[in-house]
Amino acid sequence: MNGAFGLWAAACAATRHLTRGIDKADSWSADAHKTLNVPSGCGIVLCRDRRALASAMQATDSYLQFSDDRDGMLYTPEMSRRARSIELWATLKCLGKQGLDALVGHLCLMAQYFATGLVERGFLVVNDVVFNQILVHCPRTDDTTTLLARIQASGICWCSGATWDGQPVIRISVCSWQTTTANIDRCLRLFADLSAQ
Repeated sequence: MNGAFGLWAAACAATRHLTRGIDKADSWSADAHKTLNVPSGCGIVLCRDRRALASAMQATDSYLQFSDDRDGMLYTPEMSRRARSIELWATLKCLGKQGLDALVGHLCLMAQYFATGLVERGFLVVNDVVFNQILVHCPRTDDTTTLLARIQASGICWCSGATWDGQPVIRISVCSWQTTTANIDRCLRLFADLSAQ
């Protein structure tokens, strides 16, 4: 395999097992913001039973009028909202199945590359990196908050803070389709250099 097809095949192979058995679910949800780079608030709910979804979301009152068509307010928690589904539809239409597989797979592979590099530099990755999220802390956990502040001030990469098992962690979200191993290598050097100060 070579070129773009080889990368696509590797990306698909790296993530396909994560969805094994999904066809048996009655419903599932996902946040399209991080993985598909659409605006925040663009969540997805797929439900096998249309009536169950509508009854869970439905507000009733004498002044509400429903049509015989698909009323949007029966499928979202709010009665009115921006049409977030347009950005999501456009992304899915543009990418197609192969593009979506490649994007998700790429993000997962880059996150695993990042996590491996952190471990090689003495950091502690506390989660199983099976998607695009990494939770990491310094060997001395009290250094983690200081390192996070230095990383955020650097302007080179952005990470947020979180808590895992009562300890502060740095939360890394690999979410850009443009992320390369060279970008991650630069971030890894930043982590190592700033933690040594």
